[in-house]
Amino acid sequence: MPNRDQSDRRRYDVRLYRDDAGIRWPAPIAPYEVVITVMDPTKPSHTEACDRIAAELQAAGLHVLVDDRKERPGVKFKDADLIGVPIRLTIGDKALEQGGVEMKLRSADGKGDLVPMAEVCARTVASLL
Repeated sequence: MPNRDQSDRRRYDVRLYRDDAGIRWPAPIAPYEVVITVMDPTKPSHTEACDRIAAELQAAGLHVLVDDRKERPGVKFKDADLIGVPIRLTIGDKALEQGGVEMKLRSADGKGDLVPMAEVCARTVASLL
């Protein structure tokens, strides 16, 4: 459990780092640096890719949140924006067919970029610097 000073600081930071969609945590104070959004948690290809990427990112020292709820994509994306995780990685059929995942920075507008599977960890870490 965070001590009182950490809790007070985070409450103050929320007032500074937000927009109409929710919180925009800077990476150094974000509770999680990455959220992995699994489009269809019933598909083994999606869950296997998620597990592999999460393990790599955690081994690199990042805090990872996995959203594998059975919700519509829009709900998952909105929730990720609302809680303010700096980077969202989306695992879906289109990206997997192209050999990668979609990476979207919370600070950027629009859609994310396709990142090849072999580069996901390195690109994620580099984006947080």
